[in-house]
Amino acid sequence: MSVTPFDDRGRFDEEALREHVRWLTAEGVSTVPASVSTGEGTLLTDAELLRTYEIVVEESAGRFPVLAANREFPTARENIEFARQAQVRGVDAVQVYPPTLGHAQTPTVDMLDSFYDEVLPEINLPVLVSNNSFTGFEPPLAVHERLVDRHENVAGFFKNSPDFLNSATFYARLAPRVTVLTGFVRLPMAFLLGVRGELDNVQNVAPRTCRTVHDALHAGDLAAAGAAYADLVRVIAGISAFCRDEGLGRVPVVKGILRALGRPGALHTRSPHRPIGSAQQSKLGDLVASWKLRELEGMS
Repeated sequence: MSVTPFDDRGRFDEEALREHVRWLTAEGVSTVPASVSTGEGTLLTDAELLRTYEIVVEESAGRFPVLAANREFPTARENIEFARQAQVRGVDAVQVYPPTLGHAQTPTVDMLDSFYDEVLPEINLPVLVSNNSFTGFEPPLAVHERLVDRHENVAGFFKNSPDFLNSATFYARLAPRVTVLTGFVRLPMAFLLGVRGELDNVQNVAPRTCRTVHDALHAGDLAAAGAAYADLVRVIAGISAFCRDEGLGRVPVVKGILRALGRPGALHTRSPHRPIGSAQQSKLGDLVASWKLRELEGMS
């Protein structure tokens, strides 16, 4: 889930995005543009959102499939139009979230079934259906099992839940039937249950290490996978602790890490995200050095 670079006036920085995608691609990592998390997708105009798709398609140049991230649109109409516009821009697949109704409202099973039955037949691309607890709710597993039976374009699922048993049950039931993606923290457990890929934001700052974990697991080299996974856990835990201790969100911290690594582009956030102060940036630079992230990523 790629960052979206902005300059110091909050303007979308196309060239910095191109540079970022080239780096990820060179390290063997595909790019998911304009996610609602580190991609700041909800802060982009419609034109900017679609432009990120075009740029990532151009820079990936067929080396990786491009999945268009979804803004968590609440209505079927918006999701269908999003998918149509993304297809025009040349993406290979689109992400679909369940309808997010606001104010912690949870859709009923009937609402979910009706929503997916209206949306999915209108999309002429493979679809990754997301089940992410950060939306405020998780659709029941049975709803997703029915989607596999009813809709041929359901190419896979993304499952993210802090409840490991909840996630493990999902993986065990659906991974034998269709592609399932997970986040990096859950990857070793998920891999044992048939999950074969990951969708996360740590690839923005540690693409080579992420790729090492992925390749080592698929090659059966558990020692190499474990060593690289331990490096990633240190980075992920460090990011979470820094965000907590400094009262910052993940978006400015991830961009601050990229600045500490010397990656090109201004890499500012867009309001209402607040920028990292100079003292915080210095502390973050020391933290990045303690992780030996430049060495892990082949930068020194």
